[in-house]
Amino acid sequence: MLINKHLEKTVAILNRPRIEWIDIAKAYGIIAIVLGHVLPGSSVAHFLYWWHIPLFFIIAGIFLEPLTNVDDWHRFYERRIKKDLFSYVSLGILLICLYTVIHHKGTQFLMTHLPDLIIGGRTLNFYTSTFWFVNAYLLTIGVVTILISLTKNRIIQLAVVVSGLLLGASYQQVTWMHINGFAMMPWSMDTVLITAFYTYLGYLLFHVNPRWIERAKAAIPIVMTAAIIIFIHLEGEFNFRLSLKSHLIQSSLPRWVALATVPVILTLAIMVCAYVTSHLPIKFGLSLIGRHTLAIMYGHKILLDCCRLIGIDNPLVKLAVGVIFPVIIVLVGQRVQRLIFVPTY
Repeated sequence: MLINKHLEKTVAILNRPRIEWIDIAKAYGIIAIVLGHVLPGSSVAHFLYWWHIPLFFIIAGIFLEPLTNVDDWHRFYERRIKKDLFSYVSLGILLICLYTVIHHKGTQFLMTHLPDLIIGGRTLNFYTSTFWFVNAYLLTIGVVTILISLTKNRIIQLAVVVSGLLLGASYQQVTWMHINGFAMMPWSMDTVLITAFYTYLGYLLFHVNPRWIERAKAAIPIVMTAAIIIFIHLEGEFNFRLSLKSHLIQSSLPRWVALATVPVILTLAIMVCAYVTSHLPIKFGLSLIGRHTLAIMYGHKILLDCCRLIGIDNPLVKLAVGVIFPVIIVLVGQRVQRLIFVPTY
């Protein structure tokens, strides 16, 4: 009876239909990340940093669930941790080796930076500079899953994540800990104080009913509020700058207020835009892009560097290369895999 119950639960999870606008929202998020790296230091990049990483953590919370036994935790590890951890290590080693070859670095460089994959966080640079996200993502979904599994009391859950947000907003970087010259904790552990808030919020708002945001009475106020925030910022009434990797939060508002409102409202507005896009006759492949965001996260830095090395300066071309090429590589790889491992009867 117990085995059948767990089997039915697993089948239900695997057969859960995809919600297209969530994939499109992820596509908007990863395009924003690549564009931020195409235009580093620009006002556009600063605005994109307000919401693109929080969006992924809020979406991550949608798919979390309380775990009640060892089998649930094993399934969680197999489905949510193991594959991403393997990709992180294998692709990290590959990209560090490629940077060493492309930029004619020596063995010393290679031996110095390979251990960065173990330390993680801000030590990850060059082609692996976005890998810190995987550090924070794996830690965050683990922490939030433990929280919602230990207690079903919403007040306790909210108290924990809000306390973490307040603590995370109370300082700028971990000045009392330095690793390889960076003020940081291994694997961006302190960033989890903030990202756990976003992930839990995604769980709280969307886990039971992710389609509430599709209703006009919810969508219109969200978009209007986001527009007001942007307008007030452009008028110079408040400033906000966010870099989760560096744990730098600058705001004319109290930092915890800015963290708890601006990224959340803008993320919800992006979700509304994604829902509207999902009903357009032409979607420009956004759903496909949204299903392969991690490949783009891993691969776009080396592609942007290759563009620079061969003299491609056009931002739109670089954006297209950084977004489209990783998807093509994944699709070709999947096709080759199907051809090689075609079942025989």
